[in-house]
Amino acid sequence: MFTNVVNYFGLHLFDIFILLFVAAFTLIWFQWITKKLSSVPLAPLPPGPRGLPIVGYFPYLSQNLHIDLTALGEVYGPIYKFWMGTKLCVVINSPQLVAQVGREQDIIFSNRDVGVSASIISQGGLNISFQPYGTDWKKLRKILVREMLNNSVLDNLTELRRQEVRKSVKCIYEKRESPVNIALFTYQTTINCVIGMTIGTSLEENESVSHVDGSKFKKAVEELFELLAKPNISDIFPMLKWFDIQKIGRDTERINQVFEMVFDDAIAKKKKKAMKTNGNYSPILNESTTKDILQSLVELHLQPQDKDTYITIPEIKAILMVRT
Repeated sequence: MFTNVVNYFGLHLFDIFILLFVAAFTLIWFQWITKKLSSVPLAPLPPGPRGLPIVGYFPYLSQNLHIDLTALGEVYGPIYKFWMGTKLCVVINSPQLVAQVGREQDIIFSNRDVGVSASIISQGGLNISFQPYGTDWKKLRKILVREMLNNSVLDNLTELRRQEVRKSVKCIYEKRESPVNIALFTYQTTINCVIGMTIGTSLEENESVSHVDGSKFKKAVEELFELLAKPNISDIFPMLKWFDIQKIGRDTERINQVFEMVFDDAIAKKKKKAMKTNGNYSPILNESTTKDILQSLVELHLQPQDKDTYITIPEIKAILMVRT
């Protein structure tokens, strides 16, 4: 059983020694915390399977997590709990409870645990997906709805989408005598539409500065999704974060640099466009009737309407990552 887990996470002998050392330290810390909190009354927890000391129920879970959770639900009911290392997990698997958590009590359950990879790509949890509920979250939600999800904004960006589609059709026509990788071509067209609406450029136009072409961007997106979905020991045992045993943090940082190059170049262009001859910033005057999303976000950064609409550069990048 444990051999499968070790192989699954790709741990080596040195990594196991580190885990054992940290496990011993964790056991002492856990006993101290348990003793300290024993006198504090806690709300009753739902039933659930017993796990092992320190690692909890983690060794008993397979790669097919949805099957394991369904099986546990048949035993313990529509709501149950188990420990994943130092993290307490509560699972709900009934429509009624999902409605309670996701709709009626959404504010209480709005905060999320940010993993290592998610923290890196969201500038430390600055986007609306991982931002704790509060003033900053409300500000980001207001900006997101007004600048990205508004029907009038999407309608105004129709011309940008139309231009990318026409460009793609023309490209296919010009290559009618040679083979075309439809999968890559379709993906690049979709990405260019999204990036065009977001930052007002395409990968080809941005390549001269950031050196990021469509295939490299596609590979970065695919690798990022794999890293976000990959179980990470550091997420289960936060104290192991600095060791980065599986190198997920390192790989995410490397992939994030691809997005950073694209975003930094685009933001610099928007700032330059917004600068007056006297060196002051003014609202961007777009030559066309369309305005991309980044253009609006940079305006809020340079000249916010009020303190509630000011947005920082890291927050802009986090929003762009969600959009992309």
